[in-house]
Amino acid sequence: MDKRLRWFDEGAPKLRQVLDQLGLGDVLPAGQDFYACPCCLVAYPREAVSDDRLSIEDVPPKSVGGRPLLLTCKQCNNNAGSVFDSHAATRAEAEDFMRGRVTGRALRMTSHVDGIPLRGTAQWTDRGIEFVGMPERNKPEVQAAHLEALDAYVESESPRPNHSFTVHTRFSEARARISWIRAAYLAAFAALGWGYIFRGVMDPYRKQLQQPDASIVPTYILRDPNAPPEERRVLLVDRPDELRSVAVVMGEHTVFLPSLFQPMTCGELAEAFASQRTDGDQLSVNLDGKEIPWPKRAMYFLD
Repeated sequence: MDKRLRWFDEGAPKLRQVLDQLGLGDVLPAGQDFYACPCCLVAYPREAVSDDRLSIEDVPPKSVGGRPLLLTCKQCNNNAGSVFDSHAATRAEAEDFMRGRVTGRALRMTSHVDGIPLRGTAQWTDRGIEFVGMPERNKPEVQAAHLEALDAYVESESPRPNHSFTVHTRFSEARARISWIRAAYLAAFAALGWGYIFRGVMDPYRKQLQQPDASIVPTYILRDPNAPPEERRVLLVDRPDELRSVAVVMGEHTVFLPSLFQPMTCGELAEAFASQRTDGDQLSVNLDGKEIPWPKRAMYFLD
């Protein structure tokens, strides 16, 4: 409660200040503090902290390594968890397995030996893949045939056994992508403040969060599988000029948002980065600018 109240008290006067600068000082009742959820822009009074209408938000989502950073309304926070973030987490788990990363998480999958399936779970360990069958999900005769075929390969010491795995995961690529865009938007808000997200070029991002099945924000996302998972940076890119943007780095994901000065729309920004891609869909550019420290809480640097 103390942290939420402190974050409310830090954000409320900044909100009032920016609204006054925009000539919108009369949109909120005078003599009372308000904090607006950065995702939906609904303003809440201070008692919204005690009655849980405002909640602490992890950025990026806790399921992919994020930590508490700011306040959002409970509805936006809860909706994001099921509508977007669960898809990002499931996608990350599947990709970690395909890359052979030891995470301690087991995934449902099917082992095939000579085309004979055995359903179970598997995970990477320091010794390799550990597969555990699930008797309740396999017919006894099929399980026996699978193990017999596997034993035959072991005895033959064949270097190329006819063995494969099928990972069983279900996620929406589009919603996983929006989860990272949402996280970048919130990180940029925490670093830069209300004045940044109140600009017209940021409206499509909030519309995308309210309409998860619509294709509103074609934001370009750079992915670097070799980046440290814990890397967190915010870079104000000013060179080259045609790629000016706010780059939010979260591990292997870098989301490019509109710049502070002469900002391009999300569509123009996506086209600008897409034009730099090679035939192999690789992006090779040098980006220069000013780095802002990753916020430990909402800092409102520009407000």
